[in-house]
Amino acid sequence: MSLSIADKVLRLSLTTFPFIDASQFFPALSTYKVDRAFDLTEFEEAMTHFFRGNPLFSKCHLVELTFDTPEDFPLSSFQGLLAEKYESYYDSFLLASVTYRSDPHLQGVFTCVPFPLQDGYKTFRFHQALMRTLKTRQDGFQITQGLAELGIQADELADFLPPAQTSPSGASKELPVTFTEGSDSPVKIGPFLEKMRADFLDRDSANMFVLKNSLYSPKLPLGNSLQFLTVPRSVIAQSTGVQIRDYYRAEEQRQMDLLSRVERREDFIEAGQTRIGKMIATADVFAVNNYGNVSAHDGSDAHADQGTLVKYEWHMPLIVLGLTVGERSGLSWTITIRDKAFNFATVRNFPQGDTVKAAAGSNPAASVA
Repeated sequence: MSLSIADKVLRLSLTTFPFIDASQFFPALSTYKVDRAFDLTEFEEAMTHFFRGNPLFSKCHLVELTFDTPEDFPLSSFQGLLAEKYESYYDSFLLASVTYRSDPHLQGVFTCVPFPLQDGYKTFRFHQALMRTLKTRQDGFQITQGLAELGIQADELADFLPPAQTSPSGASKELPVTFTEGSDSPVKIGPFLEKMRADFLDRDSANMFVLKNSLYSPKLPLGNSLQFLTVPRSVIAQSTGVQIRDYYRAEEQRQMDLLSRVERREDFIEAGQTRIGKMIATADVFAVNNYGNVSAHDGSDAHADQGTLVKYEWHMPLIVLGLTVGERSGLSWTITIRDKAFNFATVRNFPQGDTVKAAAGSNPAASVA
């Protein structure tokens, strides 16, 4: 039986990483305005739907985190929590219900999932499906149905799971980069890439990585399908934002054409190792991740009064951040929720002696009203 392209995308993502360790976990937080916070019993009940027929996950490490205010749980602290909890969930993933003493009407969903098994967009969709399931007490994940509709052979997919690193992680609590956050009016992809082009040239980067999802199925909040599409400086320097988009779309199609020819297990393993090797070997990278407008998934389609998305925050795992720490490197990512585009970026590492303030002009992050 021939494999569907969706099945191949997931198999390639799984074989890109030969094992899972603390450097590959992807932390993310969705914050909702709710009429009341959901308790852990309700979380546990909702997650039974996620695990049913799921070839990648069979359990999670479920905890409750409480802070005085949202400011006490900033993006910069995610890595510390990951390092603290890793020994407890290296063989699954961390799921936390986050509440705040200052506002009983805020509910956070925080996860740390292995990057081979989920990327940022899929994590976002997982959070929204979980919130929908909590509100309706019905299956908002539809894992089995989604796998079937995409022609994914779940029984075989499980065989591609990379093994977990079971030795003590020694995970760093410190991030190799610092971040600036802000919010702005939404823009289309052309103007967005024009801004990224200016940042790229300002950092004097050599290659742009466009991090783009290749499996946007609304029925499957499961599986990493992120592609790292390389756009060289020679193209960036002479292109408009739309021309940059056209270039990486052509590169994406080229990669998908190559993937369509891969069938055997050993060929997936070889393709995955070739892909990670090329990523690591690419010098002076400026990575760009744009989720676009996700307002259709803000929770207002089901019992909006019980919970609506306010903000989504995430950063890449250390294995990716390590590619962006150089003087000529960086990472910028954005997500649009209703009328606000939330922007996050690594602060530029200026040469010693340069007195320019890296985050000058940045606005503090704001929530969606």
